[in-house]
Parts: sequence; structure tokens; C-alpha cells
Amino acid sequence: MGTGTKGVRLIVNKDWTPETISTLGSGFFYHLSYPVEEIEPELLADIRNALLPPGTEMEILFHKNGELRRVALAELGSIIDFNTFIRLEFRLMHTLPSLKEVRSSAPNGYLLYYYHK
Repeated sequence: MGTGTKGVRLIVNKDWTPETISTLGSGFFYHLSYPVEEIEPELLADIRNALLPPGTEMEILFHKNGELRRVALAELGSIIDFNTFIRLEFRLMHTLPSLKEVRSSAPNGYLLYYYHK
């Protein structure tokens, strides 16, 4: 992962995903899958070189109407590489409504990317 403290952001676009995550709540496992072309190249390389360890902090962001809204904080459990897409399995640590909502804009065009904490 290089130097500095990094986390991973996952962007979701479907209305039902934040609803499902919120319904499950903290402590539950969930997974999301992304086509490799939607993953930031540096992150994809680290995933394929087994440099993204379990326990990596993650933020799940919901993209709607040009805005990103944080819907969960999670901790990486495992990664499955299906060659054309990557599946991330993770434990939900904090979810809405108890999670403080933060809005932001995407720094690049990828749905799965690093961010500096």
C-alpha cells in the first residue's frame, strides 16, 4: 500500500445497497464486487500482489445526484479475485443512522480507490 495511512473507499450506486447495509447494522458481514476497470490501478495492483491485508479500514459511499454520502465504515475480511472482477468481503463497523454522515465528491473516476486518512 505504499507509505502513509490509507484506507479504501467503495462507491455504490444502487438505492438498495445503503438500505441493506443500514438494516444489517454494525457487526454483520457484507460483500461488494467491482469490475477490474472500475478499480484504481494502484489499488488493483496491491490487491493482486496480496498487499491489502485483512483489517484494512474501508468507507462505503453512496453516489446519488452527483454527491457522495458515507453510509458505513467497515473492516476488510477477505478478497476474492475472479480475474474480471474483485469481490471484497468485510465486517460492517459503523452504519447509519448511528454513523455521522459525511458528504464529499469523488477524487477520480473509480468506484474503488485509496484515500488518505
